[in-house]
Amino acid sequence: MGRLPPADQQVHEVSDALRDEAIMLAFGGSRMRAQRVLDRSRDPSREAVLALRDDKGRLQHAAVLSRAPGRTALLTLSPLRGTTDRSRGALLVREAILTAPRMDAAVVQALVEPLAKDDLAALESGGMHRIATLAYLERPAARESRPLPPAHAEICIRPWDGRERDTLESLLSQTYVDSLDCPGLAEMRRTRDILDGHLATGVLDSRLWLLLEWRSELVGACFISEIPSSRCMELVYFGLIPRARGIGLGRVLLDHALSLLKNDPRGPVALACDECNTPAMRLYASRGFAPRLRRAAFVCRVAPASESPS
Repeated sequence: MGRLPPADQQVHEVSDALRDEAIMLAFGGSRMRAQRVLDRSRDPSREAVLALRDDKGRLQHAAVLSRAPGRTALLTLSPLRGTTDRSRGALLVREAILTAPRMDAAVVQALVEPLAKDDLAALESGGMHRIATLAYLERPAARESRPLPPAHAEICIRPWDGRERDTLESLLSQTYVDSLDCPGLAEMRRTRDILDGHLATGVLDSRLWLLLEWRSELVGACFISEIPSSRCMELVYFGLIPRARGIGLGRVLLDHALSLLKNDPRGPVALACDECNTPAMRLYASRGFAPRLRRAAFVCRVAPASESPS
């Protein structure tokens, strides 16, 4: 068993002089992965760069906490190796969670390689909860879409009107009920914050934010936005209310959305899905989505307990 860090070892927020070095350390030395953080100005209300030093004062481990839309803070932790690293990583995680309220974040989220056992252990020991293993799927842009079914009098698919904000929030809240995709995550934030996060993802194309009406009732939503930095289109959210599941409406909605992307030059369609959401994984596979990578998703609620989601 490795030697545990000394009891007086403390996590510090780094100075401006060490900021770039610590950020690179947190991103495993990859300038490409770290570039977006390196390029932005330091803002304590949106960023915290935390580090541990060795006995010679050199940076040993680092973490970056970044404010994201939707009252979320994203945690990136430098790669860990061994029992001693796990303990040090847990110190960084705990300090990041304590720092998150200054960013007005409701939750801290982290994504790590599912086989990185030391990283997983540090996140759990530091106070985060593993909520899912996410499969990142992709569908080639050139793939042909399935023919759309004949028009049905009981089904209407239309673009979301931005003036229907309250209507969309109400619909989203209903789609979270008994959801198999990251169960419990939606309850950690207010629905309006979640929608803010969706709206801020990439470039909004109003034609591709779709609502599904069945028998004159809103029952489903499918949001696709352009992600220029990744040269792809992302299926940001896809969901149905409970009574609309399992009867083929999801297939109709997804096929309609994909038909709108036929010959679209903006790249492949990408999405992330909880691997335990078997019906959704089966639907995406049937429409040509294939696995690209996997990530373990961790969360921790940091908002006051008195703040109830709505």
